Amino acid sequence: MSSVMSKIINLMKIKKFQKAELEIYNELKKDPQSFDLNKLLAMNFLSQKKYNSAMASLNKCYEINPSDYDINVNLSLILNKVQDYKSALKYSNAAYEINPNKPEVYHNMAHSYLYIPDLQKAETNILKSIELIGGLDSMEIFNFKDTLNLYTDILYAKGEDDTFKSVCSMLLNKGVFFGDLFRKLLRSDKSAILQNHLRTLENVLEKIEEYPNLTSKNLTKSSVYSCLAEYHQNKNKEISEKYYIKSNKLINDLQRDSIYQRQEFTKSVIKFFEDTELDEISKKIPSNLGDGLIFIIGMPRSGTSLTESIIATSEDSVAGGEKVFFGVNCRPIIKQFQNGNKKFEALSKLGLAYLDLIDIQRKGKRIFIDKMPENYLYYKFIRVCLPLAKIVHVYRDAWDNAISLFKQNYVNELTYASSFFGIALEYANYEHLMKIWKSEANQKILDIDYYDLVMNTENTAKKIWDFCNLPGKYEELKRKKYFAQTASKHQVRKEIYTSSLKKSEFTDYFEEFTKNLEEQRSYWKNN
Repeated sequence: MSSVMSKIINLMKIKKFQKAELEIYNELKKDPQSFDLNKLLAMNFLSQKKYNSAMASLNKCYEINPSDYDINVNLSLILNKVQDYKSALKYSNAAYEINPNKPEVYHNMAHSYLYIPDLQKAETNILKSIELIGGLDSMEIFNFKDTLNLYTDILYAKGEDDTFKSVCSMLLNKGVFFGDLFRKLLRSDKSAILQNHLRTLENVLEKIEEYPNLTSKNLTKSSVYSCLAEYHQNKNKEISEKYYIKSNKLINDLQRDSIYQRQEFTKSVIKFFEDTELDEISKKIPSNLGDGLIFIIGMPRSGTSLTESIIATSEDSVAGGEKVFFGVNCRPIIKQFQNGNKKFEALSKLGLAYLDLIDIQRKGKRIFIDKMPENYLYYKFIRVCLPLAKIVHVYRDAWDNAISLFKQNYVNELTYASSFFGIALEYANYEHLMKIWKSEANQKILDIDYYDLVMNTENTAKKIWDFCNLPGKYEELKRKKYFAQTASKHQVRKEIYTSSLKKSEFTDYFEEFTKNLEEQRSYWKNN
């Protein structure tokens, strides 16, 4: 067995995960209850970011041996990713009891506390994690970039802007490329970007051929180009656009999934509600579920973060950020439907499961805001499972929205955003689905035009207050202190500028984008 285990571990080290998986399954046939084999399988899934599969393997390991540090700490890691902070803390505390001298457990606790939020506990735990790694002064710290990202987010959330900028600058001064920190500092204070920070970017490009494989090479180049694009944005439009295009070309070349998969998924969502009788399930759901919940939906970069920051100034409210709950739970339902499954009893419990999940963040507040843009896909699920929930739909000029998406360094999150064609395709999918939802007799959606949000903020806020029956009133000063748990975290704290309207960038692509968008709109009309 030891030689087989060594072989599997070596396969994982050289990233041959599928071969390692086959070897593990062959051995599990002989010994299904082997803790070591199930643990290796879980680690193999984790390395591929297959979190659902990893969770299943970790749970099996936990049944065999609940006192293993790695199992508990990795369960807390995955539960943080699905935003189940209550359960994540449970396993973090168990891992701490087993071994309180490892940095991962404190990192996981800090992650949970940032988003609950309990910012003091978040900072205490992340500093302990950094201490166990070797401190901010060590070069070892750059092997833990997730920890540095988390620490700087905590500082920013606490409003400690000077410390935030000082830490970012100190780390960037070490000459190690870290795209996330560069962009954070740039967005916070462009004057804090120094010549030596720019030289680091140049040095990376000069040595890029030394990178071990094409994937790491392209990911790094893309991130460098993204940093340079943002840096030159208000200095030289032509240079900035050139870098954005080069960055997205590299991301696009790395994509393995067809962008048409999202179109097929949208079709399946529509067909699910055409073919599935939900009356019996609806009868089992309490009619008062969802009171005080506000879901903000729309295309990413359409103004959902700005809308959340406005609503969050209401009395007795808490902003929950982008909750992945409905994507995590409804996507598998659609996949099962595609495979012929016709029974969806689990839907009757979805609303209560959501309320249980957010309880640790809601903390008894009446208003809870969920601003996951992609929930436009799951609007009907939300309506069925949480009947009293309010839905605020934010929409934006298609070309402005496209430019804003194209300028974000989305590598894994939004695969379609690396090309204007992909964005046109997705925008048409979104438009069509929203038309269907809004055509229903009992739809309860408030449409908010991003233009009105920016140009007539006070009046638009009043419209939202009336629709959502919010207490108190909108306060601009309170909005500026808001911490967005998204790529817009720096933007929403600033003044609301009209420069985000009627953009005049990437003009060479406008005509083609408009043509592609119209073609995709025609596709939906004819299908």
